[in-house]
Parts: sequence; C-alpha cells; structure tokens
Amino acid sequence: MLEIENLSVRFGETIAVDHADLEVGDGERVAVLGPSGSGKSTLLRGVAGLEPLVSGRVTWDGADLAGTPPHQRRFGFMFQGYALFPHMTVGDNVAFGLRMAGLAPGDIAGRVGEVLGWMGLEGFASRSVEGLSGGEQQRVALARTLAPRPRLVMLDEPLGALDRALRERLITEMTELLERAGTTALYVTHDHDEAAILADRVAIMRQGRIIQTAPMADIRSSPVDDWVAAFVN
Repeated sequence: MLEIENLSVRFGETIAVDHADLEVGDGERVAVLGPSGSGKSTLLRGVAGLEPLVSGRVTWDGADLAGTPPHQRRFGFMFQGYALFPHMTVGDNVAFGLRMAGLAPGDIAGRVGEVLGWMGLEGFASRSVEGLSGGEQQRVALARTLAPRPRLVMLDEPLGALDRALRERLITEMTELLERAGTTALYVTHDHDEAAILADRVAIMRQGRIIQTAPMADIRSSPVDDWVAAFVN
C-alpha cells in the first residue's frame, strides 16, 4: 500500500503541493483530479522521488522511501508524451526496463510477448514505433511501463494529447488492462469522465491541497464544499 503523509513540495516561494495526504491500497486505482496548476503532476513527481520534499513522507507497506532513489522504488511512470524511443522497435521499447533490470534474454522475450498480448499487440514486436497510431503508441507505452512488474504505476495525463473520441475509447481499454494486470495505479487527469471511469476513488486537488477523496459518485452526491460541487458537476 502507498501512503502519502503531509507531503509538501515547493518551487522557490511557490508551494506546489501543500501538506497532501493520500492512501492507495493494493490493486486500487486512484485518480488525482484538479484544474491546471493545482499540483497534480508535482504530487506524482514527489511520490516518484523526482522532486525533493519540503515536508512529509512517502511509504510503501510502511517502509519510508526517503532514502530510496527513484529507479529503486519499483514505480512505473507513464507521461503524456509516452517518451517512446523512436530508434527502437516496439519489442525493444517494451524490453527496455527488463534489460536494465538484468533479466536473461529468454525471460525478457517471454515477458515482452506476454505484455504485448495483454495490449492486443501480438505480432508488433518487430515494428517501428514511428509508424504506429496514437492509440497503438499509448498501448506500447503502457506495456513498457507494466513489463518490469512495478508495484505502483503512475500515469500523468497519458491521454491528454489525443482527440476526444480516441481518449474515450482508450480510457476504457486502459481501465481493463490495469484490472487485468492487477496493478496499483495513481492517475493524474483534469478530465472528470476519465477519473470516473478509471478510478476506484478520486482525490480532488485545489491549489496544492487534496480537499476530498472518495468514489466519484460520492463526491458528486456529497461534495465537501461549493467549489467541489461546481467542479465535478
């Protein structure tokens, strides 16, 4: 289980995340939802160890991660732009984290085939990523993120660059894929529909603070204040 306690991140005089508290249970999907500039992406970067904390701590199953560098936290991070390696094939992209972990070639090939199968991308391993559609690139990026078996997947607006119709289709696909993998996930979005479809619970952020955390239906029926009521409805 991921626990975020009293987490604050500051950029100069600006407080980007302000004493945030959040728990994500094993296998749970939590969406962090808020307007632009509310601190959503910075919260993820603080959890990942990519930003220093002014206060608070991040723990996994009770173990404090303060001294653990990002690459040793066993967290997967998927960004909006996917960050696929254009000079590599689909299979090599998916295998990247497995090679970094020192797995044997046979184990790598088996895992790449398994994860591409989850994504409906059988037979894609030798293809160039540059010829893929936006939806196919998104699935390759998710496959690469899931391949090393991260204990937590963090997704930062992964569908933000796609058009509305494609986003609506892919959020359903992504939800099904995360369920199939049984992966614990923390998902940043400003889109209410994405949060409602994907997440078991939603954490509403405003001006660096998490102000309400509950299933989306509960937030809509019992918002904590007038701002939340206007934001989610």
